[in-house]
Amino acid sequence: MAEKLPLILLLASHLFVSGVLSMSILKIENKCNHTVWPVLYSWKSQVSTTGFTLRQGEARVINAPSSWYGLISGRTLCSTDSTGNFLCATGDCESGKIECPGTYSWAPVTYVYFRIDNNGINSHTISVEYGYNLPLMVVPSHRSRTCTSSSCVVDINKTCPNDLLQQFKENPIACSSACQKSNTPETCCTLDFKSKQNCKPTVYTKNFERACPLAQIYAYDDNKSTITCSNSTDYVITFCP
Repeated sequence: MAEKLPLILLLASHLFVSGVLSMSILKIENKCNHTVWPVLYSWKSQVSTTGFTLRQGEARVINAPSSWYGLISGRTLCSTDSTGNFLCATGDCESGKIECPGTYSWAPVTYVYFRIDNNGINSHTISVEYGYNLPLMVVPSHRSRTCTSSSCVVDINKTCPNDLLQQFKENPIACSSACQKSNTPETCCTLDFKSKQNCKPTVYTKNFERACPLAQIYAYDDNKSTITCSNSTDYVITFCP
């Protein structure tokens, strides 16, 4: 048994170097002038936390394991009510806690999706398909022709149509998508509109596209918003860059 140990260690080392056991470091930082409560939701594999507090100027490092497929978003204007329930004005995950375990309910906020080490490739996509609440930027550590920064940094709340605007004490705090607001087949690209041919941009999606042309705008958007990188790439995710 002792003679086999070095071989086992060598094999494990090879697997790590080749990317089978690789992971990416996600540094999440808050440059807003207020506190943000990030949400991390996983469809495949898990990260160490599902939600936490990030005060102005703070950052936190999360290790994303190989094959992680999930999203990151930010909640704002959060507080605990008299019954101990934790609630947020935007991006609330409806858990009643700072962490967001369990199922996920889509909110009109800015999202970034990640796939870590998917057959040797990392990818990320900033999306305003469901709406917008915070400016967001993703910067990869090893940039190349295909591996570039992506962002949605324009304050869409300032150009949001009145029927989609969410306010808090008369201040704009989020802009919902037309699908989230009306839930029609045309705006949500469902039923007869569930194809790239039939799902067309609308007046609402064009407003988002003008502000954030590199973000995913609607279900069948083909603006090449997905950025691909090598599986050795780490990332800085910044709210209000």
